[in-house]
Amino acid sequence: MRVMAPRRAVAAALAAATMLAGSWTAVAAADEPAPAATAQTVFGGDGPHPVSTSVRTNPCQDSVYGMIQHIAVHLLGNRDDLTCTQAFPNGLESPAGVNTYYPADIADLGSAPLIVLTGGFDSNPGQYDRLARQWVSNGFVVVIAYEWFNSLAYVPAAALAVAMTTDRDPASPLYRRIDLSHTVFAGHSGGGQASLQIATLLPPVEKSVDPELHVTGVLAIQPGPLAVGALINVPTLFLTGYNDFVVPDFAWVRWWQYNLTFNAPAWIANARGVSHFSVVDGIDNYLSAGTAVAWLRYLGFGDETAKSYFVGPDWQLPADQTYFSVERNALANEVR
Repeated sequence: MRVMAPRRAVAAALAAATMLAGSWTAVAAADEPAPAATAQTVFGGDGPHPVSTSVRTNPCQDSVYGMIQHIAVHLLGNRDDLTCTQAFPNGLESPAGVNTYYPADIADLGSAPLIVLTGGFDSNPGQYDRLARQWVSNGFVVVIAYEWFNSLAYVPAAALAVAMTTDRDPASPLYRRIDLSHTVFAGHSGGGQASLQIATLLPPVEKSVDPELHVTGVLAIQPGPLAVGALINVPTLFLTGYNDFVVPDFAWVRWWQYNLTFNAPAWIANARGVSHFSVVDGIDNYLSAGTAVAWLRYLGFGDETAKSYFVGPDWQLPADQTYFSVERNALANEVR
């Protein structure tokens, strides 16, 4: 009995300690804060609006040229298959044109902000079909100009001209439905460069082009080098990719674009796991897709949730674990 009593006491103490530890664990688990919402979790999906367009796409590998593009992006990490239109050299249709996407319920919306999207050098417009549809589902009209080179300001200018003509055409379902006062230029790679160029040239003369026209900002996704930040006068978000060796975050996109944007608010965000071609992957696999939507909704609608990722002393993007680094310039710090 003298032996068993201490053993029973030890066993009881261990059982009590185990129960107490379990209760502490439960309390600690309950007290742990939920993971912070990222822009991708909040804005990365489709919006509520159905999409209308005459654009038809097919697998890029249906053509020899498209198969080469398809293989190249998969070797660089893309997961989803590329989609293409029949624009030459991926098909036998015209190599130049403008594709238009808009909310199918736009008559109920009254009007919709305009996004002028320009793809990258050597891209096919169908490769941006999924991105355009996501933006339209969030309430925007999207026009995509293309001519294979896709790297100079005349390309987005052509898309804008088509949008303005469509808005003035009584036979168009978009007649007086495009909100030109909220026009955003967005582009990837060479198209990002072209978007920065047109956003440099157009704002000083926009009212002489059309009294309703106003450029509210730029979304420059891994842009090419032929644009200078010191010439930009509208809010600009530069999105880069940590795995991008074509447009590295540490190269010109910082040297003479973001770092030299003295005359406008500017932000730059470098996403982990994003390569140069992630933007033409599926939106679930393009990890900056939600941030892009947040930026567009902030510029186009003044969306307060979207705005919170970019504006104010407690802006949320620096805490977003999607990004290796996030910065904004002095003028962006002053935005309220």
